[in-house]
Amino acid sequence: MQYSNTTTKDGLIQDCEFWTNLADAGISSNATLLAKFNGRINSWYHKVVTMILESQDEWDYDDSNHTDFPILTTNLVASQQDYAIPVSEKVFKVKRVEVTYDGTNWYKAEPMDINERGLATDTTSIAGAFSTSQPKYDIQYESIFLYPIPSSDVTAGLKIWWTREVDEFVVGDTIQEPGIDEPFHRMLSIGASYDWLIVNKPENTTLITRLEGLLADYEARLKRHYGSKQKDRQYTLKSAYVNYE
Repeated sequence: MQYSNTTTKDGLIQDCEFWTNLADAGISSNATLLAKFNGRINSWYHKVVTMILESQDEWDYDDSNHTDFPILTTNLVASQQDYAIPVSEKVFKVKRVEVTYDGTNWYKAEPMDINERGLATDTTSIAGAFSTSQPKYDIQYESIFLYPIPSSDVTAGLKIWWTREVDEFVVGDTIQEPGIDEPFHRMLSIGASYDWLIVNKPENTTLITRLEGLLADYEARLKRHYGSKQKDRQYTLKSAYVNYE
């Protein structure tokens, strides 16, 4: 479902015009209203994606409008412990970190928190307490801190997988579609229309209640859908093994 299509009348903006009864081109030809609805659509875009992330299975979500994978490879720098997470990536979560200290052997870095360490964190203490074959990392202040600290430069020695925000719509968009599965595109336009109605037409309780019901139904189906996209793994419940020796 395209952001706006004034010819076929089946874009997100045109759907908002339908639900709000703002008439044909009532939003698309009004710069102020278009900007307001763009903001509401983006707000629902973020809300829907948090629902997806809350319910997804092993099929990891990423906005299909992004032109690359949410994986960063960066250089290690001798004696540098911290590596900034680019603000431009708008990172939600860090999924995995791998590091090579020699440019050949890669190891998965395990997460830790600085408060888990009772000893000093000066360079000498860190070098003596952490191994390059069992690295750890701590996320602080929008940066990843490595343990141990690299002792030499390594090209592309740090690899990070993450979950990032959506590629938001801008007012000038037309053909761009939401980067979620198509059956749920209308959650954005219905959500934006709902927001507008409760502020500008609060007396229209019948329509507002109708939209609330539609959004609740969409949310339930969205979570079921994204919670079972990976169908190639079979899950079996069994008792956990406990060794009492």
